[in-house]
Amino acid sequence: MAPSSSTSPSSSSSKSPPPPHYQSPQFTPIQECEREEHDEDEKHHPTPLHQDQRSAGKPNGRKISESDSGGASAGEDGSVSCNKCRPHAREKISVVPVDNNGVNKHSNSSIASPNGIFKSIFSSLTRKSPRSSADALTTAREEQWKIAVAELSHKLIQATRKRDEAVLEASRLKHTMAELEKKLNKLEIYCHNLKSGLEECSFRKVNHHGANDKVVEHFLVSVSEARSSVRLLSRSLAMQLRQMGGKVYERISALLQPYDIKVSHSKNPRSLLLHLEAILNKAFYEDFESVGFQKNAANQILNPIDRCEANFESFNLLQSLTWEEVLSKGTRHFSEEFSRFCDRKMSEIVAMLGWNRAWPEPLLQAFFGASKSVWLVHLLATSVHPSLPILRVDKGVGFDGVYMEDMAGDNVKKLVPSVVRIMAAPGFYVYGSVVKCKVLCRYYNNNNNDNNL
Repeated sequence: MAPSSSTSPSSSSSKSPPPPHYQSPQFTPIQECEREEHDEDEKHHPTPLHQDQRSAGKPNGRKISESDSGGASAGEDGSVSCNKCRPHAREKISVVPVDNNGVNKHSNSSIASPNGIFKSIFSSLTRKSPRSSADALTTAREEQWKIAVAELSHKLIQATRKRDEAVLEASRLKHTMAELEKKLNKLEIYCHNLKSGLEECSFRKVNHHGANDKVVEHFLVSVSEARSSVRLLSRSLAMQLRQMGGKVYERISALLQPYDIKVSHSKNPRSLLLHLEAILNKAFYEDFESVGFQKNAANQILNPIDRCEANFESFNLLQSLTWEEVLSKGTRHFSEEFSRFCDRKMSEIVAMLGWNRAWPEPLLQAFFGASKSVWLVHLLATSVHPSLPILRVDKGVGFDGVYMEDMAGDNVKKLVPSVVRIMAAPGFYVYGSVVKCKVLCRYYNNNNNDNNL
């Protein structure tokens, strides 16, 4: 059923153009092609309205109208037609550039001219340039910062490396200083010990000089006693030789033959005693410089000062030894070295004289006295450092009164000693002095230079 009233056509038959579109100057106008003419007459079908909506219309029979479309109309069948719901086919969509003032520039033609396109490109380039400069400046700054950071990083690495090297060097120096400190402590201890040793040595040297004077005094006395003891032994032997016959004299003559000496007990008994004394002294003082009278023997005490003290103590022990003590206990009980010395010298004298009889006690006592005296001289000579050297002379040496003493000088005052025939007793060097050795010499007469004894 048709409605009682129909909507009147739009008051304005002309269609209002669509609002202008804002287009960025970066885009060029795009023209859309026109549609076919049969689309121009094409209309949308009327949109039916709900009946309740019509019945619930506004009072005073207000018609439904479209305020903005301006082209809607109602049909007689109660439907409403609207031509502005979607763009009309005949409407043309175009995009045109907008100038700086925001005003559209339409050309008479629907297609944009080439001048507009180039102008748009140039305008876009012109607007881009400030940003490009800023970006380039930013990039340059970033590159500079990167270079600076790289340099700083390199310097930091170098500094770290140098720090590590410095720390290592400091550790080495610390270790070296610790080693030097240890060595310095050892050196201080060594210097302290050396100073103490020097002080002790100086003290002992002073005491030793004092002791040396005492040793020299004992030494001179012992040398004199030794010579007397050997002379006593030679007399005891001479008394025993008378009982043994001529064979012993022949043996003594053989011992004196190298010295071109002939002795006769009956004609000159004193000459026999002097030459026998010379033979005994030669036997007793052989290897006097060696340790214990043993050639190539080694010292048992290496420290010379300690060795001197030990020898002097042994001298003090044996100095008071008597013949009675030896008979009761033996020499080995008092000194092992002295006992060996006595045994060795007795064997040499027995072999030298060809003795084949037991020694009587007086001869043994004389031998003990001579052996003890010579051994004490040896102990005293080695009680100082360096030891007191012995003085020996051989036959044929020119006589020198500084170092030699002529044993027959009192008997031949008119004769002058020429050369040494035989040494009767050795001498000794005592620091700046000398103990003269005793000799028998050849003489010559001042008138005829004849050699006479």
